[in-house]
Amino acid sequence: MLRDLGLLVARLAAAPMFLVAGWRKLTGWPPDQVIALLHREGLPYPTLLAAGTVALELLAPALLVLGVLSRWAAGALAIFTLWATWIAHRWWTFPPAEQVLQTGIALKNVAVAGLLILIALAGSGRFALRRD
Repeated sequence: MLRDLGLLVARLAAAPMFLVAGWRKLTGWPPDQVIALLHREGLPYPTLLAAGTVALELLAPALLVLGVLSRWAAGALAIFTLWATWIAHRWWTFPPAEQVLQTGIALKNVAVAGLLILIALAGSGRFALRRD
C-alpha cells in the first residue's frame, strides 16, 4: 500500500514540470525560439523536433497522472530530460554569470531523470487507471 502511494506521489510530482513547459512552448514561448535553439545545435529537422518536444511534454505527463503506460511515459521523459539538459543546459558553455543557474538546472534535471527512471522500473502502482 505504501509503495503504491509512493508511486502515485512520484507520478504526480513529476508531471507538472513537463506539462507547464509544454504548455508554455505551445502558448507563450514563441516556437521560433525553440526551433532556433535546435537549429543552433545542428539538429536535423528542428521544426519537427520542436513539435515532438511539445507533444511529448503534454502527452507523457498526462499518461503519468492517469497511470496509463506509465513505464513508457516515464522512460521517454527520462531520456528527453537528459537529452534536453545536454542540448540546453551545458553550464560550462555559458558566461560565468549564468553558470551557477545553469548548473542548478542541469543537476535538477538529472535528479528528475532519476525519479523518472525509478517510475519506469517500478511501474504505475495500484493507484492507476491501468497498472503496468
